[in-house]
Amino acid sequence: IHSDSDEGDGSIKYTISGEGAGTIFIIDEVTGDIHATERLDREEKAFYTLRAQARDRQSDAPLEPESEFVIKVQDINDSEPKFLEGPYIGSVAELSPIGTSVMKVMASDADDPTYGSSARIVYSVLEGEKFFTVDRQSGVIRTAVADLDRETQDRYELVVKATDMAGQMGGLSGSTTVTIVITDVNDNPPRFPQ
Repeated sequence: IHSDSDEGDGSIKYTISGEGAGTIFIIDEVTGDIHATERLDREEKAFYTLRAQARDRQSDAPLEPESEFVIKVQDINDSEPKFLEGPYIGSVAELSPIGTSVMKVMASDADDPTYGSSARIVYSVLEGEKFFTVDRQSGVIRTAVADLDRETQDRYELVVKATDMAGQMGGLSGSTTVTIVITDVNDNPPRFPQ
């Protein structure tokens, strides 16, 4: 901060009050420069409201009315996506066509969704991609083959990954395990012993 009446002779003392004044934020009494004394985290507190004033150094009398201002903490990509529900268990009928929707997984990211792509999540299958796919944007898991046979294998485990920054380099990620149970359909004719 700076007062128009400051001639640079040190006769003005700058002060701040409000959220974090004197602890998180300090002011240089001579120059009016404000500094943060610790690392700020937008996920903990997104903004601080402070008041500043220019005072006469000798008498401590205010030279101008107090000014209120807000320090908005800019987000960085420091939170990985998290799958909040789980364990994920879904089911699909055996012999379902390719592309049959099985279930949807969803992750969330505590980073600011209005700033950059820190909170833009894309999904991928890390393990089990031979039999199932996941839509990158929606998290919907679908069958990738048409010959899932319950009599051969009645369940599959997938590992699904959520990556922020729209999957770009430097994005953070989290993963979850998904169990898909294959349900039976009447695909075996009856057999009579002879």
